[in-house]
Amino acid sequence: MRPIRAFRPEALLALALGLFALIPLHAAAPTAEERAAHALNRLGYGPRPGEVAKVAELGVEKWIRLQLEPEKIPDAAADAVVAELKNIKLTPAELFKAYQTEQQAQNRLQRARAQNDFEKAGEIRAAMMDRENAVVAQALGELQHAKLARAVLSERQLEQVLVDFWFNHFNVDARKRQVRAAVVSYEQDVIRPHVFGNFRDLLGATAKSAAMLVYLDNFQSSREREVGKVEQAMVERARRAATGEEPAAEAEAPAAPMKRGLNENYGRELLELHTLGVDGGYEQKDVQEVARALTGWTINPRTGEFLFRRAWHDEGPKKILGVEFAGGGGMKDGEKVLDLLAEHPATAKRIATKLCQRFVADEPPAALVDRVARAFRESRGDLRKTYEALFLDPEFFAPAHLGAKTKSPFEFAASSLRATGAQFVETESYRDRLPLRAVEAGAALGRGGDRLARAPRKTVMLHLVELGQSAYVWSPPTGFPEDSTHWVSAGALVSRLNFALALTGGQVADAKVKPRALIPGADPERPEAVVSALSRAVLGREPSPSTRRVLLEQAAPSREGEPTLPDVPKLLALMLGSPEFQRR
Repeated sequence: MRPIRAFRPEALLALALGLFALIPLHAAAPTAEERAAHALNRLGYGPRPGEVAKVAELGVEKWIRLQLEPEKIPDAAADAVVAELKNIKLTPAELFKAYQTEQQAQNRLQRARAQNDFEKAGEIRAAMMDRENAVVAQALGELQHAKLARAVLSERQLEQVLVDFWFNHFNVDARKRQVRAAVVSYEQDVIRPHVFGNFRDLLGATAKSAAMLVYLDNFQSSREREVGKVEQAMVERARRAATGEEPAAEAEAPAAPMKRGLNENYGRELLELHTLGVDGGYEQKDVQEVARALTGWTINPRTGEFLFRRAWHDEGPKKILGVEFAGGGGMKDGEKVLDLLAEHPATAKRIATKLCQRFVADEPPAALVDRVARAFRESRGDLRKTYEALFLDPEFFAPAHLGAKTKSPFEFAASSLRATGAQFVETESYRDRLPLRAVEAGAALGRGGDRLARAPRKTVMLHLVELGQSAYVWSPPTGFPEDSTHWVSAGALVSRLNFALALTGGQVADAKVKPRALIPGADPERPEAVVSALSRAVLGREPSPSTRRVLLEQAAPSREGEPTLPDVPKLLALMLGSPEFQRR
């Protein structure tokens, strides 16, 4: 990789100041091209070369309405890449079984190491790294690659952004227990099918998903009770299946009676994050009552299927947000809670605020939030109508909002690939027999980072580990921050420029860029012509005067008093590092 010092210090300082200022780049009413670029950057992962002009010619509103009906948009390129991924096609039951097998192997490896049986440990390690055995890691890596491929290649750009938005809203972390085995189905079967549907359906699907039930511990939540011997044996078998432990040689009598009890984690986040919001008018007593209503909502630990265990359910009467729940409601208690929350005015306000924060501004206008919330309420949670109210509102294109948000690392990487016309290419694994997607997943999970940091050529997903945003492994239930200032720092700018240098210099292992293909017809010996051509291709417009000045200063540095030809790959990298490109 070319070192970051290839740029003059004053160039980096100029870029940093432009990014940190976070002031709108437009003051006047936007042109048709600026509106098109704004729509492509907010409702998608940025324009490809020539796409701004195409959307402007089609009409921005027409393009938005097309994006709101993705089922009508052919998507052959993205579909072809995803079709090649085999492990994400496995059923949840198959992935849960593979997870248990892998956990058992991990336990055998630890025992062999503890016994200093290094020959046995080596055999187990070799088997674990075999392509046929690292199934769950491969599935997670494939899911990450599918996310990137869809962001870069899909014509259904809004759909991909919304899948990301709602996964983030209902965040789970693949590093926790069986979530790793459930996360593929969580995105593909729970989130993706519902992003243009009804909020209540999406809320219910997440509430019954193995990924959410495990991540926020509701799969263990029960009424206060002492567990009998038969159930205790079943619980122990389920625990061993979940952790991969092998059955004990002999049954051991429990030292003390096992007890079950209430777990409030999911109930709290359901109210605070998924629906009402922290200022939604609920109290701690409501958290406890919601948790009681959801006792018995669990999973089959062998298959990941949703189960309602009535024996675990608290059948007593409940009172939630002032609404009385009669005793004996069973599973209907939980369904009634979800109905109540989905239709609550505070939920409409919460969802509208998050949508406006993601798509409009870090601090969205209150009047716009109110209008979007009203559309949500009046349509009873119809998400397509809610999006339409937001994206076709005049406030969406207000000059103050154009370029006012900073891209997250994933948005930056995906938009860089789109803007440069990058092509995905096949690449080999990094070491031994472990498949590439398993290596990428392992890096995201925190494994082998030191070794991978020294790799001369990394894939895009491995660069994202260094950029600080690995998909599906964010621990807080709040999800990645929607406030884009979280991603702004001097270190972030250096990391992004390093990625840009690697991409434009041919040092990204699975993506290929042809920088000179972006300046057709431009005189390659004239810096002004090269900068203008790159600006039109990458930004869809001319850069600001300050950015243009930095680019021209870097375009043709002198060598021993003699001017040299513009370094197009280096200029392209600098363009990707510009404030205009870093913002969306």
